[in-house]
Amino acid sequence: MAAHTTTGRAREILDDESLAEEKLLEELENEEIPAHIREARLQTLKQQASQFRNMHEKGYGRYSELEDAKAVLDLTTGEEKCVVHFFHEDFRRCAIIDSHLKKLTEQYFETKFAKINVDKAKFLVEKLKIRVLPAVLCFKKGIVVDRVVGFDELGGSDNFPTSVLEKRLGSSGVIEYTAEEPEKKTIFGYSDTRKNNDDDSSDDDY
Repeated sequence: MAAHTTTGRAREILDDESLAEEKLLEELENEEIPAHIREARLQTLKQQASQFRNMHEKGYGRYSELEDAKAVLDLTTGEEKCVVHFFHEDFRRCAIIDSHLKKLTEQYFETKFAKINVDKAKFLVEKLKIRVLPAVLCFKKGIVVDRVVGFDELGGSDNFPTSVLEKRLGSSGVIEYTAEEPEKKTIFGYSDTRKNNDDDSSDDDY
């Protein structure tokens, strides 16, 4: 896909595939698209709806909390792209990361976002050598390809915008991030709004 799909857009397709098809046809007719291209795009929409339905059943589009280390391993080895936040409920900066990841869950339906309380996965935390929280690990097909630990790479301040974490995750390839992508509202596009969070604290050692 040329652009990432938002969770809202995926829900639209899942809720009413026929309506999405009608909207696409209307757009293609307005643009005077040749018949063979129109048919190809309709076929793509049908395939996309089937894919999204399968992903939705697996929890895509929801920032879920995992119960134990096995759930983390099952998720990261079973899905292509995952972002997992290792957190502790007593660490305020973990809550800040949560707020940003919830927003990114809405923006990037094709990546699975989840979190795990470190107290429920101590063996895994030790195996992955997680020493500082919050720790956001990026997985591709079960392999850790990157990690964002603390706030140093996010500007060192608690009030960084979601776009900073978004760009950082994009550099790891776990989300389809394109800098300064123009706002779209077509059947294959999306509208994108981002707001800043504010807070101030220091990293928590775990």
